Parts: sequence; structure tokens; C-alpha cells
Amino acid sequence: MSDLNGKVALITGASSGIGEATAKLFSRLGAELSPTGRNEANLKRVVDECGRLRPADVQVKPLMVVADLCSEADVTNLVDATVKKFGRLDILVNNAGIVDFGSVESTSL
Repeated sequence: MSDLNGKVALITGASSGIGEATAKLFSRLGAELSPTGRNEANLKRVVDECGRLRPADVQVKPLMVVADLCSEADVTNLVDATVKKFGRLDILVNNAGIVDFGSVESTSL
């Protein structure tokens, strides 16, 4: 994956961690981005940085959509907004998730 010029990528969980890194990499490689996340301040920072990282020939600014993927309405809005702005969706990176490290009982076999 060395050139994503012109590809439209929707990246969930883009406000931090792996999603943020993926959004930045895809931006450097020329993808048109639709990054999403729940943390608006972090997502804005990532979107602004992606805008600075994109190649000069990529004129379209990333589409920032704050969304909670647990909400069907938010997911529908996210996809609809992406397709409305870019006309299509080529790449979907499903990165959003929550990890809960609850207690673990030790058992012996």
C-alpha cells in the first residue's frame, strides 16, 4: 500500500491510537479522508494534522464526523455524509472499539 491517491477512506476510532496513526498515514499517501471518533477535540486535532500532511495535489479537506458507533443513527449519518462529500467510499477501516479489563478469575486445569 504505497499510493492511495484519490481513494476515499472512512476511518473509525481516528481520534487517537491506531486510528489516528492510520488517518495520518492514509493522508500522507493521498487518500481523501473521513475520520471519525467520539472525542471532538482530539478528532479536530487529528483532522487538522491530516490536512497538513496531505500531498499538495489533494485539495479536498478531510471530512470530520463526530460519531458514536453504538448509535445506528450516527453510523448512518457517517456513511451518508462521506458518500455525499466524496461521491463514494473505497476503504473502510473499522478501528473503533472499547476494551474492558474486568476481573479475571484464576482457574487451574
